[in-house]
This record gives sequence, structure tokens and C-alpha cells, in this order.
Amino acid sequence: MNFLLYSFTFCGLVDCFIIEDLETFIEKFSLFLSVLGVSCKVTNLTLRRDEIIDLTDMLLKDICVPRDDREMDIQRRFDRSAKIITICCEILNESAVFFATVAQFQFFINTRTLPLSNWVPYDISSTAAFWATMLHQTIGLMVCANASVAHETLISGFMIQTCAQLDILCHRARTLPDSLREARKYSTSENDLKAREQRLIRELVHHHRFVYRFAERINAVFTIMIFVQFTISSTVLCLSIYKMLTKNLLSLEFAWSSSYLGCMLMQIYLYCWFGNEVTLKSTEIGSAVYEMDWPMLPADLMKTLLMIITRAKRPIKITSGHIVTLSNESFVKVRKIISR
Repeated sequence: MNFLLYSFTFCGLVDCFIIEDLETFIEKFSLFLSVLGVSCKVTNLTLRRDEIIDLTDMLLKDICVPRDDREMDIQRRFDRSAKIITICCEILNESAVFFATVAQFQFFINTRTLPLSNWVPYDISSTAAFWATMLHQTIGLMVCANASVAHETLISGFMIQTCAQLDILCHRARTLPDSLREARKYSTSENDLKAREQRLIRELVHHHRFVYRFAERINAVFTIMIFVQFTISSTVLCLSIYKMLTKNLLSLEFAWSSSYLGCMLMQIYLYCWFGNEVTLKSTEIGSAVYEMDWPMLPADLMKTLLMIITRAKRPIKITSGHIVTLSNESFVKVRKIISR
């Protein structure tokens, strides 16, 4: 699969830079720039494989596992969202591949042209060589589309799981007084009650710190690739819009260009939307703690909870290359730049 992807990328980029016609260059370069980005993503996933496995293992820790029906409902809701988003992205990307290749097969056969790139390091005049090259490009584009979906939904999936953990944390904070009442009911002595209370508050604080550390690890692993994706997608969006202006609205080329444009917009939108959701939900922790039944809390526990409220005032921020904070505002700014 890696060989198909990297060979597809190499042939496409070589073809771009041996073309002298500006319009043809823009048409090909707008695609293979994103293909180059996918190759970088796959390389990054390969190099950071162990770190990504560690991230998934963090979600399996006892502190993150749902403990009651309410927490199970929260986890299922976010898991369902991640599944739906993955399916939608896959449909969108495969639609773009369909319009670029399968839908135009008859045209390619009649004109003896290739779907995306005309440069290969061998002669394609024979039927066997032509069909082999056609198959290579079609499968290469499919691999590229699926690798892109896998990468984008992996990152957004980690953001979704961060949101799930923040919601579970808020639920545990709101139900802490009930847990303390239950501890008082079943404690056998003053020392036992003190130990139970400290354990409950320690678990809450540990979970809070754990979620922040999980988000920091996401930033460390993916921030550079998010920045690369932002840069490439912004460039490709501008080139794609220019290319669409030259196409017939009812042509397959226009359908291919518009679906490809949708793929690029979706990639940026996923990052910005869920980055914004993580930031918003991280600020809700302070409100959840504030909504507790404070009069029944011991003074030492109040001081600890005040530390959580203070920490929640500095929300989690997922960034692109430590430069741009992923938020809805960032997406709007990108869209405005493109529309100009």
C-alpha cells in the first residue's frame, strides 16, 4: 500500500513540473499537492506509531472507563458521532475518486488518456501497459483517499474522545456530593470517612489532570501534521476554486472538482470544529464543580476543588503547529481568505 501511494505521488509530481501550460499545471498540482500531504501523513503515522498506540492505551485506563449507566450513555453518544463522521468522510472521499476515475473510464478508453497523470517511466502505447497504468492510478487514488480519511478521523476521533472524557469528568464532579454522602453512610470510623473522601477527591483531580495530559499528547503527536494539512488544504482550495471556474457546470470534471473541494473543506472543518468543542467543554468543568452542593463539603475538599476551578479557567487548546488554535473562528478566517 505504501509503494502504491508513494509511486503514485512521485509520478504525479514529476508530471506537474514537466508541464509548461499554466492551466494544466494548476489542475494537476492542486491534486498532487494534497496527495503529497497524504504521503507525509502516512509517514508521520508510521514514525509515531508507538506514540499513537500509547494514546489509545491511555483511554483504556481505569480512570477513563465509564462506571455507571450515565457515563456509558455519554461514551456511546460520542462513539456514535465518531462512527457517523467516519462514514460521511469515506462517502465524500470515495465520491471524489469515483468522479475522477470510474465515471470517466469510457472517455479515457476512447481518448487513450490516463485519469490524472500522463508521466510514467515507461511506454504506455501497448494495451497491457495502458491498463496497468490506469489500474495503478485508480487504486493509488483510492489508497490516497482512504489514507486521508483514516488520518483525519483518527485525529478528530481523539478530539471526540477528549470531549467524552470531559463530559464524564463533569458528570463525576456534579455527582461528587452524592458519592460523599454514600461514603459517610458506609464509613466505619472517622479515619475511614476521611480516607474515603480523600480517595474520591483524589480520583477527580487525577482524572482532570489526566484529560489535560491526554490533550497535550495529542498536540505533541499531531500538531505539525495539522499545520501541514492547513497549509496544503488552503492552497488546494484556492486552486480548486480557480479550476472550477473553467469547467462546465454539468460536466463530470466539475463534479470531480466540487467533490474534491468538499473533501478539502471537510478536513479543515473537522479539525476546527472538534478543536473548538474540546476548548468549550474544558471550560465547563469549572461550572460543573461550582454547581456542587458546597455546604456539605469539608473545608479541605473545598480548597482542592477551588484548584480545579482555577485550572479550568485555562482551557485546553488544540493547535496547528503551535501557531493557530483550532476553533470555529479559525475556520471562518480560512474561508474568508479563500473567498477573496
